[in-house]
Order: sequence, then C-alpha cells, then structure tokens
Amino acid sequence: MAYNLCTSTTLVFVLALVSLAFADIPGIERQASIDELEHFLVDNGGFNSVPFASAVSPCAKYSGFAAGGSNQGEQTSAQWVRFAFHDFVTADLSAGTGGLDASLGFEGTRDENKGLFVDDTMKFISQTFSALLSTADQVTLAVVLAVAGCGGNARAIPLRVGRTDAQQAGPSGVPGPFTPLQPTLDQFAKAGFSATETIALVSCGHSLGRIHFSNFPDIIDNSAVSATNLNGGIGFDSTPAGLDPAGMLEYLNGTNGKGGPLVTSPNVAARSDLRLFISDGNATIQALSQNFGRTCSALFTKMLNTVPGSVSLSAPITPQTWKVTNILMHISNGGSVRIEGLFRNLWTTVPPPEKVTYTTISPRGTSATHRSNSVIGTGTSLFGNTTYWDFARAIDSPGTTTLSFEGATYPINDMVFILPTQSRVEPDKLLIRIKAAAATSITAGIGDMEATLYVPVSQTGSKALKITTVKLPLKKFTVAGNYTLYEGKINVANVKNVVAKVVLGSSESQSVKTSLFKQGS
Repeated sequence: MAYNLCTSTTLVFVLALVSLAFADIPGIERQASIDELEHFLVDNGGFNSVPFASAVSPCAKYSGFAAGGSNQGEQTSAQWVRFAFHDFVTADLSAGTGGLDASLGFEGTRDENKGLFVDDTMKFISQTFSALLSTADQVTLAVVLAVAGCGGNARAIPLRVGRTDAQQAGPSGVPGPFTPLQPTLDQFAKAGFSATETIALVSCGHSLGRIHFSNFPDIIDNSAVSATNLNGGIGFDSTPAGLDPAGMLEYLNGTNGKGGPLVTSPNVAARSDLRLFISDGNATIQALSQNFGRTCSALFTKMLNTVPGSVSLSAPITPQTWKVTNILMHISNGGSVRIEGLFRNLWTTVPPPEKVTYTTISPRGTSATHRSNSVIGTGTSLFGNTTYWDFARAIDSPGTTTLSFEGATYPINDMVFILPTQSRVEPDKLLIRIKAAAATSITAGIGDMEATLYVPVSQTGSKALKITTVKLPLKKFTVAGNYTLYEGKINVANVKNVVAKVVLGSSESQSVKTSLFKQGS
C-alpha cells in the first residue's frame, strides 16, 4: 500500500512550560508526549526505531510471550485490537467513566477477558512504557499499527495523546459470545455506539484473528488443536491475517466459513455475531462489505477516542517531514556550552541531502549558520524512509534562544539543563547519578536544585506498569564559566525508561530520557 507524505515541512517544537491542566503527568510537557508518539508511529525499522510495527508485520505474526511461540495459533495484531475493544466497551459516557484507560490491566483474570491477549499486550507495552506515553496511549498506537500491518491505512486513524491510565479496575460487562442481543446493544449504547455502529465495529474487529478452543471449548471443538495450533484457533473468516470484508462476504454468500464460528456454531447460544447481523435484516453487513476500509477506520477512531470525561486529548498527530530529536546540552570545565542532537527527514521519492544546514540565534540576536555531520543512520517507515544526521555545536550562552533548520524551529533553554554526558545510570546498582547546570545569574537566593525522576514500576493487582515520581535534591559542586553545576544520586526501583527533569526556583529544564545518560558503573 502506498502512502502520501504530508506536504508541510514546517515543524515547531514548543518545549516551554506547559500548564499542568494540559500535562498528562505533572511536570511532563504535552509536547514531549506528542513527540514521543510521533516517533513510535514513524520510526518503524532501522536507525532509532521502535519495535511496535515489526511486532505485527506480517499481520499473522505472534510476538507474545507464551511458551510455544508461533505454534500457539495466536496473532498479535488481533490481540491488540481485542484489548482495545475490551478496554473501551465498558465506558459510560453519561457518567464520564471508562473507555480507553488501560483498566484492563486490572481485569485480566475476569472470565470475559480469558486468553493470552491481556498478558501479552501488557508485557509488550511494558518494554516501552514511560512517563512520556501512558499505557492507554500505547494501546491506541498498537491498534493503528495493527491496522496498518494487516492491510489498512495508518493515516485513516488519527493518533492523539493525553489518555490517562486507570488506577483500579473498571466495571465488568464486556459482551461475549453468549450475551443476548439487547444487553449487547445496551452496553455499546452506554459507550456511545448506535446499533448500526455496534454491528459494524464488531464485524471490523472480527476481520482479524481467531476464536480458540482453549478459551471457548463450548464453541470450538478440540479437533482444532494441533502441534502448530496449540490453542485450537479457528478464524472468523478465510483471511484471519487480513483486515478485509472477507468474513462479511462469506456470510452473505454462504461460502467458506459462512461468517465464522459466532455465526455457525452448533451451540446456538454462542451465535452472537449472527444475532447482531440479522437484527437489522443484514443491512449493516451489506453496506459494510461495500465500504469496509473507510467505515472501519472511522469506528476504530471513535473507539480509541472514547475516554473518561476528565481526559483532554491532543490534536491529531501527523508524521513530520523534518524533525529534531534527542536535543542535549553539555558544558565544559571552562563553561563553554554545546548543543547536540539528531535531525530526521521522512521522505518517499526524493533522497535527502548529504548534510543539513541549521541556524542558531545568539543572545545579541545575531544568527550563525552551521552544517550537520554526515548521515548517521537510515530507517524504514510505514510512511516512507527515514534519514538521520547528528549535529554538535558550541553556542553563545547563556542566552541562545533558537535552533532552526529546514523551516523547523526549536526554542533552546540554556538557563537550566541536565548534563547527560556527565550523568550516569548504573543498572547493576539501580543507581542514577544526575548532574545539571543553571545560569549563575538566576541562582541568587535559591538553595538546592531539585530533580524529579519519573520511574516505571509494577503495581498491585495490575499487569500494567505505573509511574512513581522520585524527588532528589541536587547540591552545588562547582562553577563553570557563567554556570553553576549541581549533582546528586539516588537508588530507584527500576532504571529502565526513566525520565528526568530538574527545577531551580521557578525555572525548569526540558524532560530528558535517562537512556541518553552514560550507562554502567
């Protein structure tokens, strides 16, 4: 499938202070979360990639954690869609509760959530979970990438950030194969879906994956179990690894599986799909079979954006043609400040230049033009190809305000910043050492600097992780030019995917991933 890149090459990064009313975790900038989700969406393979898209490519792939691996007869793409469906459907719009909030992490032992999908999905997301992206936001990303990996259009489901993770289980009530028609429709209505939308959404979801003997022995016969299908999965249609209308057409035409086990099961009480289909005389199924892709994308979008009433989602996130990332600040013993980072270009047909030109604006308002280093890495994306350049440049500080390149602008904060190359993570000791700098001109009358570490930890009763904040006072230890330097160290419960920032008085740094610190003792 071909994808068209957005035509705009302008990208503005706003990493100034953000009101906590718009912060998903206090102290974490909304823009930092937007930037992280765009990175997860775009950087699918090669340099600086995230292993989400590869987990569902090809669509039939099982990237879970159960013994037996691919012989389970499971499919990660279908698991991710099922997780989102089960998580969202107990929403109550009138009460402003439920929806896509990762409460399913607390609900995996319920009979309505039987199977591997909760455990597999939570374990997968735990690998990338941090304060920058909630579990619920990553579930949303997972569905979009599952759709793309199975033949759908990734651009047709706009991604947004801002979902917050539930701190406890939500109500039960996920409709299942044995749920009568009216209670099923009533549950979806509470979540904001009409009868027509309910029929279509269930049909879209059941275009992927299988129903398993291990979960539903009263629906699937044990003859489905084999050495390469340990859980005894039977597809809803003849193309379980394709997001397509095959199941609807097979039902309407009476061919192949005739709509799947939830239409044809000898156990009449388990024919939940059939009950939905015939409730309007097959009108929805007939229409859906003719406009499958667009309708499913719209309904998946509505499902993913069903959130608790207290949640404010961002504007839609689009793949950026030009982007700056991993911006870091350094300071020498003599006080010279250096800025470094990565530039990324997302492209399709026109290869990027060998180097990128960028500009910094000095305290006196004058500009200096520089060139990046040569290409440092390349990658693949659902949206084209990625090319990366690294750069490093001494800047006139304090007071340099802006870095710009290819129409993209990044406001520089050189008043308070973490020093990643002087900071360190020691995994064997669960120890994090932080060093940071502040312009001496803003330190008068202020004592210690304070660091906040956002640490992913397990939580009782849930398969999902949560963020705990750890405060650490940083003491002055030297002066370098126009800057005062601070340091501190602390043991934490976990050092993977920790995010840090520092505050001095009313001034604070940008968030920094501690994976960019030096690693090891």
